[in-house]
Amino acid sequence: MIIKYLKNGNNMSNKSADEIKEYILNISSYEAEVEINVISNKNQNKYKAKQQFVKEDNLYKQEIIEPENIKGVIFSYDGKNLKLENTKLGLNKIYEDYKYIGSNDLSLIQFVNDYNDVEEKSFQEKDGNVILELKIKNGNKYRTYKKLYVDKQRGVPTKMEIQDVSQNIIIYILYNEIKINNLQKEDILAFKLSIENQDI
Repeated sequence: MIIKYLKNGNNMSNKSADEIKEYILNISSYEAEVEINVISNKNQNKYKAKQQFVKEDNLYKQEIIEPENIKGVIFSYDGKNLKLENTKLGLNKIYEDYKYIGSNDLSLIQFVNDYNDVEEKSFQEKDGNVILELKIKNGNKYRTYKKLYVDKQRGVPTKMEIQDVSQNIIIYILYNEIKINNLQKEDILAFKLSIENQDI
């Protein structure tokens, strides 16, 4: 597999593991193309998606790229309302005052929020990676442990694992392309306005 990294504007090659950790925990935005593997007892489902997040106003968007049958399904959150869209079918649904965005485990920012909130956490440097690990107390038994691998040379995440209470991997996310702190609020809002204009 080829992983393509886009320059994030900072030279991370001489940063310590602690500096890399602080950089990731304080990101203001990210844009990524990801592969998501969801593993259950019976099967494994794979998805490709594009994710965008801007800390200002807590804006988040995820668009499914693959598989073909759900391509174009978009999940966007503007800090208050959640909008689900199916661009193929021209359908959309808005959930006003949506309070459950914090349960979006597929988002890198949810990992950051969890890491900042929990007491049981650690980080280490191993095989060229800075690995951040955490345990969520009193959480869902299917999302008890999380582990984020950050390439120390480039200072960007390469993969995230979400494990159940028995430490079996149930979600595995590969960051094929990622840009950190390059996205502006307007980049997500411009997309939102173009969708709304189509509805008029």
